[in-house]
Amino acid sequence: MAQFPINDDNSVQDAVNYLLSGPAGLGQFFSGFSSYIPAYLTGNYRPPFTDPSSSTSLYVSPINLSTSELLDPRTFKFTFASTQSSIPFALGAPVYVTGTTNDALYGGGYGPIGVIECTTDYVICRTNGSYSGTTATGGNISYSSTTVGSTDLTYISTDCNAKVIVNGNTDRVFISAQLNNIISFVDTVDSNFTYTVTINRYIGYPNNDPTNPEYIFVLDKTNGKSPIVSQKSYQYFGLNSATNPLDNVETIFSTVIDVPSSGYYWYIMEVSYNTTVGDLQVTNSELQLRSLSAQVVKQ
Repeated sequence: MAQFPINDDNSVQDAVNYLLSGPAGLGQFFSGFSSYIPAYLTGNYRPPFTDPSSSTSLYVSPINLSTSELLDPRTFKFTFASTQSSIPFALGAPVYVTGTTNDALYGGGYGPIGVIECTTDYVICRTNGSYSGTTATGGNISYSSTTVGSTDLTYISTDCNAKVIVNGNTDRVFISAQLNNIISFVDTVDSNFTYTVTINRYIGYPNNDPTNPEYIFVLDKTNGKSPIVSQKSYQYFGLNSATNPLDNVETIFSTVIDVPSSGYYWYIMEVSYNTTVGDLQVTNSELQLRSLSAQVVKQ
């Protein structure tokens, strides 16, 4: 790093390089996203995390099933007991199945990868693991972005994200972000509700696939670390349909400093919806304004 006063030619060169990198070293590595175009959360585990063209339902009430079957070790087909009036599940939705005659195989959540095809008569899902078994009958399939009766956070990713490379222990990541959210919901009784906005840190690993090399990102819990970089929560009590929606809730992270070890990181602003009392279910989440920037600064 350049020093003052300048004593020799090397110091002049260092000073010029330091100025070109930006004030206080800012600008050495920058990544970010910003948009004023309204978009709806999809609830998907993989991009696109939002859809600017149409509203995606974040809640689908249970649909009765006639059969559940494996098309191949990673692909599941669920046929509805009756034809639906419209296509119920969006691509990538992490649906949940319960009550089949073989819940040991078919029961549970499907995310990732989630829904890969959906019609008014059936839905097909794909998983990361491989399975085997026979066809089952009965049960139901649903989708909810809201955790009810639990304080565990289920993260829903937004398109406010940035990928950066940290090269050493002296690097610092400066993060700024903003999210304005209109939250629509349904309920039948007065409910207590917590809305949480989190900046999470994901770490990237090569997938070691020579034919399709890419990075796989997982929440950075290495060495017992917390992946949460910053977080803000909003609590609402006694919500009912008369207060629907929660209008344009604003969250601003002005300056957050993260000090991860060397690696390739993906910072994502994510939301979670939790109902502790009642039966409130978030149906739509419309993001009005959203941005996130991450800059690596060498101290």
